Amino acid sequence: MQRIALMAASLMLAAPAWAQPFPDKGNPREDGITEQRREMTRRGEAFVPQQNRESRQGDALEHETSQEWLKEAQTALRAGQLGQANEYLERAATRLLSRSTEPSQAGAPMQDSRLALITEARQSLQRRDRPAAERQIDRALLAH
Repeated sequence: MQRIALMAASLMLAAPAWAQPFPDKGNPREDGITEQRREMTRRGEAFVPQQNRESRQGDALEHETSQEWLKEAQTALRAGQLGQANEYLERAATRLLSRSTEPSQAGAPMQDSRLALITEARQSLQRRDRPAAERQIDRALLAH
């Protein structure tokens, strides 16, 4: 009887670990954008291994300027890597938003046309409209 109770207790303790998704074992044909859409409809903790991989690939690049991230996004988009392109566009926007400014101007919204173009490119990626995304990225690169 004690053996059965011990086995039952150990199974109950192990059950939460079984319920956890395995890290980085997502659908290899799913990009970060598709993964993001799928997870937005779910409740609970998001399981986004593809987005995590795309983020780690970006971390390895160590670019300093939004222009460099835009060029990476352009290259990824041309290679058909929409999720990776989205990651790089996010980083380009973050780089633009991470600006130094006078304290008196800290509350003023950023006035940079590239930020609007990056947002439009990301929206195009969400719609899977590659030509429109590429046009917006090209325009943002020229706006520098």
